[in-house]
Amino acid sequence: MEIIDRFITLEKGKVQYSITGEASDNLVILLHGLTTSKDIYNDLTLDIVSHGFQVLSFDFYGRGGSDYVPNVKSENVYVDQTIELIEKFTPINKKRNVNLIGYSAGGSIAAMAADKLESCSSLILIASTGVPQMPTSPVLISLLQSFENNEEISSELKNKVEKQMLTELEVLSEEKTKNLALKIYNDLDIWNEKTIDTVKNHLLSTGGYIGDKSINDIFESVGKKNIPTFIMSGSKDNWVSSEAGKEIHQLIEGSLFFEFENVGHWAFLEEPEVYHRKILTFLKST
Repeated sequence: MEIIDRFITLEKGKVQYSITGEASDNLVILLHGLTTSKDIYNDLTLDIVSHGFQVLSFDFYGRGGSDYVPNVKSENVYVDQTIELIEKFTPINKKRNVNLIGYSAGGSIAAMAADKLESCSSLILIASTGVPQMPTSPVLISLLQSFENNEEISSELKNKVEKQMLTELEVLSEEKTKNLALKIYNDLDIWNEKTIDTVKNHLLSTGGYIGDKSINDIFESVGKKNIPTFIMSGSKDNWVSSEAGKEIHQLIEGSLFFEFENVGHWAFLEEPEVYHRKILTFLKST
């Protein structure tokens, strides 16, 4: 099975996406994190497809191959992008089981999309943002403070951030996976003005990290709607602490929670076999 990237024009601009696998009643939508693109999900996509699901993956505006959208002040831009794309692949008058998987900042967007959709069969959150909290890394805290104060990011801080990201990639055991993550990281060009603007606005408009905004009400609503939800966190995550995952678990009534020991923020790339198995088991159960 081959993942073929395509482009589609949505309300806010051109979006890069892939739809992989035979059409079925079960559609899985993958929402990537803030410093990645849809390609981070390539191996997971093929694994899910091999179990009879169809998989839709795409780049958020301003990431990967999708158009940059300036001055994003509301998380609804990304939520609406997600729902608009899902509707393109949901035939009129035909019910499909829509399953959302969100990683990192994509987790909070996935939760908001699940709450907004007329029907959502399941929600999986991996190292998800969404509750006010700070990363455990002093380097990342300094970067967030620069964003919040609208300060220019110093060369010294840039070097520290790059060093931490590259160090974290070293824990990836499979060379193929490590090379993919490095390619995504390099292609993103994180210090490009448009990339910085996209990341900054995304952080400012989404629950968690900066300020006192949260989407606790969204998580609570997901629970009240009885949307089956599985939350996964890593005990060594420098970006989104496992405490955030535990808090989301408390907010979503009836949700399941699992903490991976000695796993950082790259999560399903660090322990792909275990993550894939747990994800597939949950998808099949719902």
